[in-house]
Amino acid sequence: MDKQKFLDILKSRVLIMDGATGTELQRKNYLEGVSIPEEINIKFPERIADIYSSYINAGSDVVLANTFGANPIRLAKHNLLPQAEEIIKQGISLIRSSAGGKDIIAAGDISSLGEYMNPLGKYSFDEVYEAFAFQASLISKHGADIIVIETMTEIKEFKAAILASKENFSGPVVAQMTFSQDGTTVTGTDLLSFIAMAESLGVDALGLNCSIGSKDLAVLARFICKNTNLPVSFKPNAGVPVLINGETVFPETKEEFISSSLEAFSYGVNMLGGCCGTNSEFIKALCSQIKDAPPVKRSAGKKFFLSTRTKGIDVNELQKPVIIGERINPTGKKKFQEELSRGNLACVKDEARAQIENKAVILDVNMGVPQADEVFLLTSALNQIQEIVSAPLCIDSSNPAALAQAVKNCAGVPIINSVNAEQEKLASIMPIAKRYGAALIALTSDDAGIPKTARERLAIAEKILKAADDYGVKRENIIFDYLTLALSSSPEQTAETLTAIKKSKELWPQCKTVLGVSNISFGLPARQKINSTFLKMACRAGLDFAIVNPAEDWSVFDAFAENLLNNNDKGAIKYMQAYGSYKKPELKAETETLTKTQLLYNAVLYGNKEPVSDLVNKIISSDPDAFKTVGGAVLSALNLVGDKFEKKEYFLPQIIMSAEAAQAAFALIKKNISQKNGAAGGKPVKVIMATVKGDMHDIGKNIVCAVLESYGFEVIDMGVNASSEDILKKAKEENATAVGLSALMTTTMPEMEKCVKLRNTLNLAVKIMVGGAAVTKKYAQEIGADAYGKDAMETAKYLKRITTSS
Repeated sequence: MDKQKFLDILKSRVLIMDGATGTELQRKNYLEGVSIPEEINIKFPERIADIYSSYINAGSDVVLANTFGANPIRLAKHNLLPQAEEIIKQGISLIRSSAGGKDIIAAGDISSLGEYMNPLGKYSFDEVYEAFAFQASLISKHGADIIVIETMTEIKEFKAAILASKENFSGPVVAQMTFSQDGTTVTGTDLLSFIAMAESLGVDALGLNCSIGSKDLAVLARFICKNTNLPVSFKPNAGVPVLINGETVFPETKEEFISSSLEAFSYGVNMLGGCCGTNSEFIKALCSQIKDAPPVKRSAGKKFFLSTRTKGIDVNELQKPVIIGERINPTGKKKFQEELSRGNLACVKDEARAQIENKAVILDVNMGVPQADEVFLLTSALNQIQEIVSAPLCIDSSNPAALAQAVKNCAGVPIINSVNAEQEKLASIMPIAKRYGAALIALTSDDAGIPKTARERLAIAEKILKAADDYGVKRENIIFDYLTLALSSSPEQTAETLTAIKKSKELWPQCKTVLGVSNISFGLPARQKINSTFLKMACRAGLDFAIVNPAEDWSVFDAFAENLLNNNDKGAIKYMQAYGSYKKPELKAETETLTKTQLLYNAVLYGNKEPVSDLVNKIISSDPDAFKTVGGAVLSALNLVGDKFEKKEYFLPQIIMSAEAAQAAFALIKKNISQKNGAAGGKPVKVIMATVKGDMHDIGKNIVCAVLESYGFEVIDMGVNASSEDILKKAKEENATAVGLSALMTTTMPEMEKCVKLRNTLNLAVKIMVGGAAVTKKYAQEIGADAYGKDAMETAKYLKRITTSS
């Protein structure tokens, strides 16, 4: 389908999407005889055709093909990869044959791979991209009208899916994510981060599906509609499932679903349907209310989004200047360079946190260490930083290969620092900004160097804008740097820089401006008085961003500095008379005031694995009760990590990083004790994890697996649709300490009780933990399970407790 045609339809009328596929397949027992739902397309095509027909007859304009998990990673797990093309072909063609001549929009459906990307999981960005590209290319080949990406919870996977879809499919792409009631995903992504990523990558529509009921999702839809001008889709569940008399019940009635859908429609939603627990009756009722209705008009105004995994910001809403912290830069810092050359990124993470504490809004990241692998260093630093702080990143490099790799792995919308008007630079960096929708700092210099006048710098800016047009980079993504020259050597240049900023805002108001401020005072005393005064003058001229050290005092406006900056008569003489003997007081480093135990506590709390070995070894060498000291520090830190997780201050990435740091500390102290006692180190505790028979959902289970592995448990993942017999057989073979059972659907929860009873019959000494969206503590107790895993952290705490007490 032509993109413009699709958008024209959405401007004229709302589109009704279909309802649930998975829960309908389960309700009708259509999953019997297949390993995963997508296999139905080739094994029992009449079953999926029945689902399609029910929604078409109910009035759906858009029907999603049964290709949700038809990616090579999922298919290979079930030995179905050779049938991938036939599965996707049939999934789409059966919509056509079920349409009965109606003009139905057939949507290729793409969802999560069921595996996390690094650093949360084992797959690289490129591997995930290729998996989605494989799926999208087959969807394209077999004639889908649009692609709908849905039920995504991890922002980097979402990014890879959008890129793969857009680059392997020429039609419209609709991108949806799944959120909890508070508007965050399990990995911490908020609604603005989601909007920022989707818009920057050029999707045609964005929206929400699954996870929560229609009433709660309508609240999130309102926020989405207020913050994007793109069409918005809305596919809620019929509530969160509960088990009543042994049967699954989605508690929302049709009337409640319709009421919330009409509320979402009133906010300006353009595409409406249903997810888990809905069926053709829900869709028929929805059609009776708003089929072919014109959408409610809305305007979100002009936005300038930047984001990271857990936070999106609209720069247009922020007070100027927006502070970009400059401290993550090894230039002129010998110790910093030495640490980076050894691959130690602890200093990078410490600096990132310190700058955020000092109110930096964005962090500049530069890894330009001589003779080092900048591609590896920059990507590694970025991956670490974006998991511990919530500030968007400004990726700083003159190496196009390093920029491309870093921007690709960014879990948000970054700024690229930088390009200039040199033809080679434009040709290598503009395509990176275009592909990823990144903002781009443009230095107003060219092959001839830095021009002396504002007029010449503005001419270069115009040349860069024309190049942006040619490469398809939006003009509003360009941030001009009119360059700060040292006042001591070029006093006349300060006025030229300020004039260029002011004139630029008049010529191209859609473009932002930035300066690296501190170079202005190079070679002069009392530098911060000059820096701060200059920044205030630049802000009056229209500066938007300032690259500075946020720990400095930026409230200063000094009259002597102002005269010097304005190049007034005798300004330099008066400044030197006032500050010629000025000496900046030295600050004592934090590491000089904290004990080794406190530093270890901080390392675990902040997920800083690198210094753990050195700190633990120092404690061992100086503390006769090292095990108690290390254990106390680590456990105290982990308790606070757990509290932060409960308060939604920490999310899955931070939990894993802290757990890995803790595990490193425990491993060292246990090794030391073993050596002293002449005993071998203990074997890792084995845990079997599985989604129970009949249930194909594994997102929650995979999260628990990732956290347990980071805590040092040996996890044996049996995947989805695992029978009680197979689970307990594996537990016996592996001599596992515990079994973790997951179920999303209440229809599959009885399998948990079966597993507990079978464990008792077989008299196996293995603990059974249960968890999942519909599972409750009460249910766990009723079936005789040993523990209820409310979330990944609670599961880890339980296992730690039973393994340390035994």
